[in-house]
Amino acid sequence: MIERRKQQLYELLEEPLQKQACEIADIVLSQYRNSHTVRLFIYVEGGVSLEKCAEVSRLVGDLIDGTELFSSGYTLEVSSPGLDRPLQNIRDYRYRVGETVKLKFADPKRKKTTARILATTGNAVEFEEDDSSFTVDVAEIEQAKIVF
Repeated sequence: MIERRKQQLYELLEEPLQKQACEIADIVLSQYRNSHTVRLFIYVEGGVSLEKCAEVSRLVGDLIDGTELFSSGYTLEVSSPGLDRPLQNIRDYRYRVGETVKLKFADPKRKKTTARILATTGNAVEFEEDDSSFTVDVAEIEQAKIVF
């Protein structure tokens, strides 16, 4: 049920948010009894400001209120994904170009490493490590976290 609602939210919000120069980083839904919480994480070129979060919150609230998704009510939280959130898809890497990440690969024979994100192309990410670069498909990365 939650996954279906999450997909419905993506479909409802993706295009209107793109018109506001935003991209969905993630949607997290939680429910306790009849109380629902919608956590919307967004990317904005140049960074997410408090004003942008408020603007997006009003827009998303209006869009959700026009549906029957949460007829018993909901709480909406809009924010940036934060630095401690693991990178999960190509969009995460695209917005983190220039950042240094700790990488753990899906192939257990490949050692963990720390590298800087140089660029993204399609589903591949180019990294720089010790003055050399390498490219990896996102599917080959098990875990990536920003190094503070």
